[in-house]
Amino acid sequence: MDTCLRDSVCLPFLCGYMQDSDSALTQLPEVQKIRSYLLAKGLDLPEYPADIQQEWSVPFTRWVVAHATGGVEATLQAEDAPGIRIGTHRDIVCDPALYNLARFDAGLPTTHIVLGSNLARLPWVKSLLIANKAIFIDRSLTGRAALEQHISLSQTISDIVDDGGHVWIAQAPGRAKDGRDETSVALLKMLAKARGGDDLGPRALANILRPIAIRYDVNPCDGLLIKERIVGTKDKRDDERSMKFGLEGWKGVVRIAEGSTLQADHENSREGWAAFARNVDHAIVALDIHGQWAQEAETALALKDSSNLSAAFAERIAKVGQKLEKLIGPVDKAKLTTMMCEVYREGTTR
Repeated sequence: MDTCLRDSVCLPFLCGYMQDSDSALTQLPEVQKIRSYLLAKGLDLPEYPADIQQEWSVPFTRWVVAHATGGVEATLQAEDAPGIRIGTHRDIVCDPALYNLARFDAGLPTTHIVLGSNLARLPWVKSLLIANKAIFIDRSLTGRAALEQHISLSQTISDIVDDGGHVWIAQAPGRAKDGRDETSVALLKMLAKARGGDDLGPRALANILRPIAIRYDVNPCDGLLIKERIVGTKDKRDDERSMKFGLEGWKGVVRIAEGSTLQADHENSREGWAAFARNVDHAIVALDIHGQWAQEAETALALKDSSNLSAAFAERIAKVGQKLEKLIGPVDKAKLTTMMCEVYREGTTR
């Protein structure tokens, strides 16, 4: 992958925004290469921005919306108390970027964003993202190191909320590969830990957790998701490909909905945490926004009959099949159709 193209994936997270211009970062050669790449694509960002938010971040994300979507429809709550925004995770880059743009357009402060450390392999990228309110989690850690990170991240998020800020986090590690939006109990426990969750259980998160749903008509990374499921692994460049395709691939209409803060009166037990996770799932489903193929995909899976799929969805399945054949060889048509329906369905089984 071209270096400029690969590195351009960091820019949507500039919707986290720096409070002040940092000339040392903006003048790094790698960052200037990104500017040149985007200029060739028709987006002219100033070389010396006085305000990164106004002059880089917003224009870039608007460029993504204009060139790779059929528009963004966002419904946010009028009341915006500090807290944690937890929601669906379909796109490794665009989910938080588009949500933060919607907040910006509504006159609301942007959120801190919890990201996997795999998105910041390069030191200069990590520095840029940290300056723009990113918080990293290294999912490769195990044992004592993982526990210490768990405690530290929980405290960091809690401090941000107590200071009047907002944090976006996906409801589970990694993207939903089978269309099921189900909240990780371990994630909820981590968020609650610094707020007394070990004693209070889910009640530690009462009135600070708000559900978000983000739905795409088309998932630009659907082929890569299926490839990973078939092969069973992904190579070191698949994350970069996903970020690139997620940015530049066609997404159709993007819908964003934000719910009211959740109550959490469950007991501190395994059953109580599981019940709270289900409540988060159901609150997301209740936001009632959908991608264009979600219902027909769900119906086809339930009936085990794909004969009534729309022409547009069938065309997309065929197109993905052609791409996969070049990457890994022919894929059984029935298997491909089932997996595509799984990618595009929405909701939870819990």
